[in-house]
Amino acid sequence: MNDAELTQFRATRLTAIAFPPYRFLPGRDPHPTASPKGHSYLPPGTPEPAVEWESAAAWEKCEAYLYGWDLCNHAYWWEAHEAWEGLWHEVERGSLPHRFLQGLIQVAACHLKLRLGRADGVERLRESSRGYLSSVIEEVKDASYMGVRVREFAASVDAYYAKVFRPGEGVVGHDPAIFPYCVPGR
Repeated sequence: MNDAELTQFRATRLTAIAFPPYRFLPGRDPHPTASPKGHSYLPPGTPEPAVEWESAAAWEKCEAYLYGWDLCNHAYWWEAHEAWEGLWHEVERGSLPHRFLQGLIQVAACHLKLRLGRADGVERLRESSRGYLSSVIEEVKDASYMGVRVREFAASVDAYYAKVFRPGEGVVGHDPAIFPYCVPGR
């Protein structure tokens, strides 16, 4: 899939935060935070922007969480991973929001590995993300969590990967038509 095809990824936006000027692809683009040419580079000594986390119940007010969905739904997978990881560091280790965010982070990373054609990474991240999301489903059952029907989202991710990735055969490729978009609260 080339960059032009990535523009076909469409979903309702949840924030007005602008997208970065490029979707980071390791080996092709300047690293967003490590390279002075990166889209999110901060010079040494510059403090990281604060990540505001109130609670899982206040998910609708959490711009970093919603922006993560915007990024993921529009094929900015490395950037989505980073947005959610900032929140993941703010919540109690092992807690329900920690496991949920870890599952989302790994789904985004899995999409990036698929884009890179890295079958080994896809397989490992799919299993790991499935485990985290399953642990959330065990707790919330069929209810929504942070605006997401987790059971339905996990099933849509599984269905997607069944079509675009076959262990042993490799990567078929991303398909925007069947991509597991998720718009929390809708």
